[in-house]
Amino acid sequence: MKRIILLCLSVLLVVVGFPTAGQAAPSIQAESYIMADAVTGKILLQSEADVSLPPASMTKLMTLYLVRRQIELKKLTWDQKITPSAKALKLAKTSGIARVPVKAKTYTVREMYNAAFIKSANDAAVMLAETVAGSEATFVEKMNETAKQFGMNDTEYANASGLDAVDATLPGTNLMTATDIALLVIRYIKDYPDVLDVTNKTQMKLDGEVLNNSNKMLTKEKFAYAGMRGMKTGTTDLAGYCFASVTTRDNMTLVTVVMRTNSDQARFQETKKLLDYGFATFEPLTYYGKGERIKDVLPIKGATVRKLDVVTDGSLYVTVLKQAKTREPRFDFSKTTAPVTKQEVVGTVQVADDGIYLPGFETPRVNLYSATAVPLASVPTRLIRAWTAWSKQIEQAIQQSTLVNFQGDGVK
Repeated sequence: MKRIILLCLSVLLVVVGFPTAGQAAPSIQAESYIMADAVTGKILLQSEADVSLPPASMTKLMTLYLVRRQIELKKLTWDQKITPSAKALKLAKTSGIARVPVKAKTYTVREMYNAAFIKSANDAAVMLAETVAGSEATFVEKMNETAKQFGMNDTEYANASGLDAVDATLPGTNLMTATDIALLVIRYIKDYPDVLDVTNKTQMKLDGEVLNNSNKMLTKEKFAYAGMRGMKTGTTDLAGYCFASVTTRDNMTLVTVVMRTNSDQARFQETKKLLDYGFATFEPLTYYGKGERIKDVLPIKGATVRKLDVVTDGSLYVTVLKQAKTREPRFDFSKTTAPVTKQEVVGTVQVADDGIYLPGFETPRVNLYSATAVPLASVPTRLIRAWTAWSKQIEQAIQQSTLVNFQGDGVK
């Protein structure tokens, strides 16, 4: 009975993403949370991460991603002048939700982009949405289309700011899962890593006023955490206190999301618990670097050589428990017969892993290509090899037959 209970507990730990060895997982006081490696997408800890909840201003991650994409497509420029609409000005004057507030004057796209990230300015988010799509409602359609493209299947956007419907003046409620938010954060920092140059700023100036970052885990802030690179806070009556973070230490970048904590302080304290656990319990291992040559690993038939060198087309990076037994890489070759052309794809290499990954991610693997061209061996060479192999088989068969007879004589 005891063995059955232990087995069930072990299965449960794997299902929710807890490791079965190492430091004990912390108790996180949040309705939903997740922690994942930003490179591999491996989930290191989670609870209720697929439950859809209001994300508050973490909604702005998609708003600002789409703005950044417009910059990349050269449909917007950082220095482009934009003016707040009557709707944005009304938000700026609404008590309790005004963060900047903007005035009836022109601003640059960069100023509003930074204000929406650093100060979580709702009016800035609406201004940017209207600039991109003509109206916030049309922009929301683009947000939902992009979410589906990214595999964020449990996300539904109703406005660009993350405000509750009564304040946003648009129907519906923004809903996201911690899993989807983690996916979006990873997508953002991979596509546009310069976003972290904005999110790690502790303050900015707008209209001569200093605006402090709502992320209090940045350097010299109240809950400063070494390696914190920022991302996005969120707070509304429906959402509670939320926070999505990006932190790098010891060549490992972790993404965390906590939803519905009960105070501004709690969202940072619970994030710290996750990060402390993550960095204490896991480590990154790079088995092979990009372009690394692996010698004599590909067995090849019909060639002038027995084995070939292969080259990786990317880094084989995995996230593992600290002090865990190192697993051997597994090669899977699709080409084992000569001739082989130079830089021909010949297979893959990966490290077996029973972990859980974010949607769209899988156990890390990289393609392998041949380091050199290998021609087919000459006919005489192939005949000699075939004769040698055949001779060895005959010799082994004779030896096995002799051994059987000898053992039989012993029984008599």
